[in-house]
Amino acid sequence: MTITINEVVEIVSEWHGKKISIEPLSGGITNSNFIIIVNGSLFFVSIPGRNSRLLGIDWYNKFYNAKICGEAGISPKVVRRFPLQRVLVLEFLPHALCSVESLQCLAVQHRLVHTVKVLHSGASFWQDFDMFCLIEFYMETIKDRELVLPVGYADYREQIWEMGEALAPYREKLVPCHNDLWPENLMDDGNRVFLLDFDYSGNNDPCFDLGSISVEAGYDDTQIRELARGYYGLVSETIIARIHLHGILGDVGWSLWSAIQADISEIDYDFKEYGLTRWKRSIEKMESSDFDRWLRNVRSKR
Repeated sequence: MTITINEVVEIVSEWHGKKISIEPLSGGITNSNFIIIVNGSLFFVSIPGRNSRLLGIDWYNKFYNAKICGEAGISPKVVRRFPLQRVLVLEFLPHALCSVESLQCLAVQHRLVHTVKVLHSGASFWQDFDMFCLIEFYMETIKDRELVLPVGYADYREQIWEMGEALAPYREKLVPCHNDLWPENLMDDGNRVFLLDFDYSGNNDPCFDLGSISVEAGYDDTQIRELARGYYGLVSETIIARIHLHGILGDVGWSLWSAIQADISEIDYDFKEYGLTRWKRSIEKMESSDFDRWLRNVRSKR
C-alpha cells in the first residue's frame, strides 16, 4: 500500500514538534508531489504510485542518480531517503517550471543544453536506460494485464524494430541521461536550468535527451539543428537523424506507458489522450518521407 504524505511527515524525526504545513502540487503524472514547509524551510516530497514498478521504475536507481545530480548542483539535493517506503525528501527550489513556450526561447535552450552537458559529463548512473528495451517491457506488461495497445501498433512493429537496430551501435559509449526532459521536469531561474524527477534516469545515448527536448518543445528542423550545434558544436546529418529517431522512440514508449498508467494510476489525468497524442505524432514521423533518410544516415556513419 502506498504511504500517505502525513505518514511521510511522521517518519522524519527531525520534524517532530515543529510547525508543519503540507501543500499538494499539481502537474505530476507519475507521482503525487507535495511541498512540506517546516518552520519556514521548504522541502519537496514525491510519493510513487503503488504499482510504479510496472512502469519500469527502480527506486534505488532514482535515489542514486538524484543524489549525484543534487551534489553536482543541477537538481535539488536529497535531504532524506526512506527505501522501505520508496520516498525521497528533497530540498525545494523556488524557481519557475519551464513550459513549451519558454523552451522556444534560444537563451533558455542554451541554459538547458549547458545543464545537460554537465549531466552527461558527470559520474555514471546506477543503471543503463534503453527505450527500445523499455518498449518491449511495456509490451509484455500490456499483454499480461490484457490492456489495449495503441490503434495500429502492430502495423509499425517493423519500423520500431528498425529504429532500435539502427541506434544500437551508438550504445557503445553511454553517458548519464535524464531520459524524461519534458517541461515540468525542468526549472529555470534565469541563469541556470535545473532537472527534476529521476524516475527514468540512466546511462544512455546522449541523443536520447536531445530527442526528448526536441519533441517536448515542438522544435522544427532549424531548432533541432541549433540544439545539436549548441551541444556538439557542429551539425551532422547523423547527429540530426539520431535525435529524430530517439524522439520517435520516446513517443512510442510513452504512448505504451500511458496505456499502463490509464489502468493503474490514481492520478486525475487523461492518460489515454496523452498517449494518443504521442502515438499519432510518432506515426506521422514514421510515415514521413524523412524517416527512411534518418535510418540511412544513422546506419551509414556509425
